[in-house]
Amino acid sequence: MKIKLLSIAAALCFIAGAKAQISFGIRGAANFAKEVRYSKQGSSANPAITRFQVASYVEIPIGSDFSFQPGVAFQQTGSKMSTGYQDGEVLMDGWRKVQYLELPLNIIHYFPQNNLGRFFIGAGPYASIAMSGEEKFSKNIVSISFGTDKHIDNMKKYDAGLNFLLGFKLTNGFSVYGGYGLGLLDVKLDDEISTYNRVFSLGLGYQLSF
Repeated sequence: MKIKLLSIAAALCFIAGAKAQISFGIRGAANFAKEVRYSKQGSSANPAITRFQVASYVEIPIGSDFSFQPGVAFQQTGSKMSTGYQDGEVLMDGWRKVQYLELPLNIIHYFPQNNLGRFFIGAGPYASIAMSGEEKFSKNIVSISFGTDKHIDNMKKYDAGLNFLLGFKLTNGFSVYGGYGLGLLDVKLDDEISTYNRVFSLGLGYQLSF
């Protein structure tokens, strides 16, 4: 009985997948990442630093113009940071660089297709876990410690937020897009200042049906 049920379930999944025309896609983008900070004195933002991201995803149609895109991404965030003052000017030769493994879950809406392709917009939540990170102050580069103890750790290990996408997919499967990652979790261990990731990206993608 169990074998029959598994066989039926597998057959249904195969039929559903065939009808849904599931696609596999990859993306690569340049990230322009920065950190914004909020405190009782107000808000501020560190200058953006150029990083990159690579991602793979599966696209599952859920309607004539809508698709569900779960995926996995290697995401680089961070920001430039000031390291002091000289002649009244802020020195910006410092930086923070963090590498995350990210799991995005996006809903994509496609607009009517023309001879070249079709525009799309998308949005959805993401969750990520820090893999590694470094900070530079003046000439010193140190590794970031992730955890929950503010006495020994520099940053929290997890982040989560919302993704937004806007792009154009050609009929041959290639696409160009812009994205924005809005971090919603405080990633620093600081009782006075809350720090959030902000990532604007520009990239290329390719999607293959199977």
